[in-house]
Amino acid sequence: MDFNSLGLSAPIYVLKVVDGVPTYSVGTLKSKINSKTKYPNGQAGMFTAQPNAVNVFDIVVSFSGKGDEVYTEIPIAATVANTEDMKNFYGTSQGAISAVLRNLIQKAQRALDPAEIERHKQMIAAGSKIMEEIDPQFAEEKRQARSIADLKKSQEEWDKRLTKIEADNSKILSLLQKLTEKSPKN
Repeated sequence: MDFNSLGLSAPIYVLKVVDGVPTYSVGTLKSKINSKTKYPNGQAGMFTAQPNAVNVFDIVVSFSGKGDEVYTEIPIAATVANTEDMKNFYGTSQGAISAVLRNLIQKAQRALDPAEIERHKQMIAAGSKIMEEIDPQFAEEKRQARSIADLKKSQEEWDKRLTKIEADNSKILSLLQKLTEKSPKN
């Protein structure tokens, strides 16, 4: 059933993704407001028909104990809608939201696939190499980053050496102290 066919008090299923973590809630449709036609380029064509125009409205959804929320530009013929940033999804059924959630889970699983991770690493490495060839500023930034990394590595090596020298000095001082304590006094 599409949003336009829903009556007042119909359930609205909401899936929100905040910092990559989905949350689910169910509210009831309180009202449909601000019906309008949305055009793909943001403006109505003055002289030509706009075949990709979509009729939309805003919906007010009431959540028990949490108040109302307004969701804007919901396509009236859709069974599921989302915000442009793909972080909020609204559905007319649990099945619609379930399909969205299944898709999000599959995307997350693909992102963790070792082959996908390796492919992305290769893209970064090859893309960076090309960028160094064609963009002098990028090349300079990479050179500076490598120089800083080399300095940090060198600093870590010196820190390790210094720690070892300090430990060796402590052992030597301890031995000297024991020797002076045991030696006969004149």
